[in-house]
Amino acid sequence: MLVCAHDFAHFGRLTELARARGGRREPPPGEHPVFHGIWLRESLLGEEAERRFPDAPTTRDTPDVLVYVDGPRRVLLAIEAKMYDQPSAADLEEQLRAQAGIVAYLRENLGVAQENVAHVALLPEGLARRVGGLSVRTITWETLLDVYTDVGAPYFVEVLRVALARYPALLAKREMVFGANAEARWTGEEIVRQYQAGTLTHPWMGRRNGLAGAELREDITSGAWRTVRYECSSKGVDNRNWFAVAEFVARVQPVGAPEGG
Repeated sequence: MLVCAHDFAHFGRLTELARARGGRREPPPGEHPVFHGIWLRESLLGEEAERRFPDAPTTRDTPDVLVYVDGPRRVLLAIEAKMYDQPSAADLEEQLRAQAGIVAYLRENLGVAQENVAHVALLPEGLARRVGGLSVRTITWETLLDVYTDVGAPYFVEVLRVALARYPALLAKREMVFGANAEARWTGEEIVRQYQAGTLTHPWMGRRNGLAGAELREDITSGAWRTVRYECSSKGVDNRNWFAVAEFVARVQPVGAPEGG
């Protein structure tokens, strides 16, 4: 609602922030920004899409926003956005590097020149300071607000302004409700045993920073996963910290491994 205000008339301000060459104050006729924010493989519907994007990556590390400007000069902009999530620098970097493969695949299949591709992280200033330098350019929400205040709809400008002004309080409140989605807490060993026996009633589980997080990696590497108590739920949770028990079991009990680990 900010960057696309006035029928994309000011979209070039975003591409300039991202240093994506080809960005203009006003997209000329024939150039159409197309947005995606879903897993790449699942978004390829129909034979034409399958032919255009053969052997698409199956990873679910798609950036939050993908913008493709089609025209004489094609532009591809990938944005990973964070607001109240607090990933570690290592976890955020790992996520960005995983996304880089998808960005490279799209660049090649869409015929976008390398100099017209930008992969950026959109972060609040507090998080940007904490994670430090990343492998991609960082844009802060505060900068985005400054750039679009004079052209964005007043309501949405104010929503973002309030969200940033209340950032410390809202972040603390979010951290206080950690565990609110848990219906049960079982050890990893209990979870695996129930899964293998077909008696599992809570097929979703949570761990800080999710399946790819450093915390779960350490649990598995050290073997502590057997005794660590994980939050479990009978239904899926729209939260990056949560994942399917089946994915967890596949990591701690590879195919062909004995049940004892």
